[in-house]
Amino acid sequence: MKKIIFIILILITKNLQSQSYIGIPFLDKCKKRSGCDVCNPKFINAKTTAYLDSIETVLVAPEQDLILLDREIIRYGKMAAIRMSELTQEKEVYARLMIMKIKLLSDIGIKNGIVYNINNPNLDLTEFPDFNGVNEINDMFTELISLNISETTNKSFNELRMTYMIRSGAFDNIAADDSWYYDKKIPNPSKNGFSKDKINAAQLFLEDENSTNYVPFDDYLGLGVGGVGAIGKETWLGFEMSYDVSNSVNPFSLVKIMSNELNTRISLFGSSFLWNINDRSKQDLLFNVLNLRSPYLNLNLIQFGLHYGIADKGKWLYRPEIGLSYGIFKVSYSYNLTFDKSVRSQTEKSLFTFGISYPLVRIGSYN
Repeated sequence: MKKIIFIILILITKNLQSQSYIGIPFLDKCKKRSGCDVCNPKFINAKTTAYLDSIETVLVAPEQDLILLDREIIRYGKMAAIRMSELTQEKEVYARLMIMKIKLLSDIGIKNGIVYNINNPNLDLTEFPDFNGVNEINDMFTELISLNISETTNKSFNELRMTYMIRSGAFDNIAADDSWYYDKKIPNPSKNGFSKDKINAAQLFLEDENSTNYVPFDDYLGLGVGGVGAIGKETWLGFEMSYDVSNSVNPFSLVKIMSNELNTRISLFGSSFLWNINDRSKQDLLFNVLNLRSPYLNLNLIQFGLHYGIADKGKWLYRPEIGLSYGIFKVSYSYNLTFDKSVRSQTEKSLFTFGISYPLVRIGSYN
């Protein structure tokens, strides 16, 4: 047993440096982005900060916003080019303006027939012809990296570009499958429907991955642990364990940027054990499958279990619950149906249930 615990500790410690098979999601360094000096500029003064804030404030009409941004980008780009080898205020402002433009194009999704965000809900994929928009944004990141503001900032831009590729849907649309990524080999353009612009995007993604330790993927399998309780005629407290699919490391993040995909968690299988705090001889052992926890909704309809302490042997029950979920918290109404009518009067009928849990231990890699 000590040897097993020692091996697990080694795996978890290794994961603090990079992704490994077992890890603790909120401690995974592979999910931590590098520091960005543009976000904490050295030379931008209060007046210039107010100028940048004013631009972000007026960004409400996409077509006009792009005209404004492009005008300012050209102006500051010329000033930054004069002293390109040095870190100057003009260079920092230029980088901030470029980031604003990338965000704006990603939010717009499509402009003048050019697609920047494939996951845009208004996009008809049958009209999606190429990766021109994707490569345009990727080239903007390349220009940001060429500014060479700092080594960590360059890595941050590499990581942001990978994140953009995932969140915009570009990664999933490079090919019919992801074999190119797992094989780390870009096939000939004439094969597998690869076009030149998709190959450029795929090549950049692999290069960014090689230059950083960052993992832009979000989905993972994890072991969830937590505490649960129920209040009816009597009060119950206990704990739960589950095997979960989660698509976000941050349980309090509601939607993904660009794709607007809900951050959800599904317990493929779970079990909880509750004691009656008024009478410790009474316990409930529960099992559930496919417990959905998405922002604001907790849906646990396939939950069965056993009552103990009311008869010589356990009595089967069915206990669906529906309610609210946010992050690691849940509160629900639960209806308790004991199958054996002879003991039904001794059991709860309606319960107010609550709990707190999180898929604490990641099993496997992010995907």
